[in-house]
Amino acid sequence: MHGKVWMFSHLIDDEDIEFMQHEFISYRQAMDYYNLGYKPIVRLSHKAGAVYKIGKKVLIKRSTFEKYLRENIRREKEEWKKLYQYRLKDFSS
Repeated sequence: MHGKVWMFSHLIDDEDIEFMQHEFISYRQAMDYYNLGYKPIVRLSHKAGAVYKIGKKVLIKRSTFEKYLRENIRREKEEWKKLYQYRLKDFSS
């Protein structure tokens, strides 16, 4: 194993290994693996700049998409948490 995958090897199953072998995935594969609906996958993949069109086929570059998720989802959660705490202060006053 290369990189930091070895640190999570106890959490990785056969589905994860098979999924990591694909550089490009379809919307359907992304929906199944990330457990998200069609519209969130489309929106996030376009925001990430990970969409590649080959004729009528649309593929997502997995490495770019996952990098975007790692960098932005954490930030969005923190922003929502701050907003939630701010709103709680408004209601308690």
